[in-house]
Amino acid sequence: MHAKDELYGKLRGPAKNLTILATAYSEPKGVGTGQHEPVLFTVNYGKGRVFHTTMGHVHFKKPFSPAIECVGFIVTFQRGAEWAATGKVTQKVPDDFPTETEVRTRKSLPTE
Repeated sequence: MHAKDELYGKLRGPAKNLTILATAYSEPKGVGTGQHEPVLFTVNYGKGRVFHTTMGHVHFKKPFSPAIECVGFIVTFQRGAEWAATGKVTQKVPDDFPTETEVRTRKSLPTE
C-alpha cells in the first residue's frame, strides 16, 4: 500500500531495456486508464543503471505530504538509489514497511 499520491498513466517513450518492479491500478472513475501503470522500474542505459519512480509527489501548499512520508516511498527510493549507484542493494526492508492492506508513514518527519 502507498499513501495518497498522484498516479501517472500512459508513460511514453521507448520502453526498452527496462524491468518493471511495481505497478498501480489506475481507477477508470475520473481520468484513470483502467490498467496497471508502472510506478517503479529500472532501465539499463549503456553501462549505467537508472531507477525510476513515479511516486512521491509533494502538494505545493504543504511542506510534507502523505506521499513522501509513506515508508513504502522512502524505502523504495533509498534502495533504488543504492542499486543505481552500486548495482547492489544492502539496505534491509524495515519492520514498518506497508502491508498489503495498511499504509505506514514515518512519524518522525516534521509536520509543518
